[in-house]
Amino acid sequence: MDPAVLFLAIMYCPCVEDMVHVANVLYLTSYLVRDILWLRVLTIFAGLSLLPFYCNCSDHILWAPIAWNLLFMAVNSVQIAILLRERRPRRLDGPEQALYDNVFSELTPGEFRQLVKLGEWREIEAGTLIVQRDSVVHDIQVLKQGALEVRLGGEIIARNEPGQFVGEMSFLSGERATADVVATEASQVLAWSQESLNKLFDKKPALAYKMRGILGRDVVVKLRAHGKPVG
Repeated sequence: MDPAVLFLAIMYCPCVEDMVHVANVLYLTSYLVRDILWLRVLTIFAGLSLLPFYCNCSDHILWAPIAWNLLFMAVNSVQIAILLRERRPRRLDGPEQALYDNVFSELTPGEFRQLVKLGEWREIEAGTLIVQRDSVVHDIQVLKQGALEVRLGGEIIARNEPGQFVGEMSFLSGERATADVVATEASQVLAWSQESLNKLFDKKPALAYKMRGILGRDVVVKLRAHGKPVG
């Protein structure tokens, strides 16, 4: 639906009463779209379409509804500006761009930059025990380069490749680690504390939804490949 067409329909509609129907159709459409940006755009046009009605529906102007609609439109306008800024294409640094392309492409560049800013790049020496079985996992990590082994009772049950996560099952389930994870060579990971991620996700539910989908698929790939729970 072209915003310019909607605007012209609002401004030149010959019947003021019909604007109420236009507004309700726009509100209904906004509830049906999945993109939050379009939801906010349609909501603004719905609010605009009600203004002629509030100005002409009786012998006096309905200032209270007008004021509330203008406030709602102002809030949505600010949020639209934020969304557009987050979605603005911008080249990431070398390792960040590769990680974004391979793992986090479902996120907007702005959402990914928020994650990188919140996280910490770590260099891990070969032989380092990253996760210990039956321990509380405080961090979630994604392997950028290197190699990790998942061990259970001395047996190697899986090998993590670049782009796979460590600690995602504990993050999703809240349970302790089910296996040891050891770096078999010098590796680099991007790590986040579970506490900081949960705080961010509380503020950004859309980002939380996308990230849980990414983590869930990582778990499914591991389970299908090995048929056993991995840490």
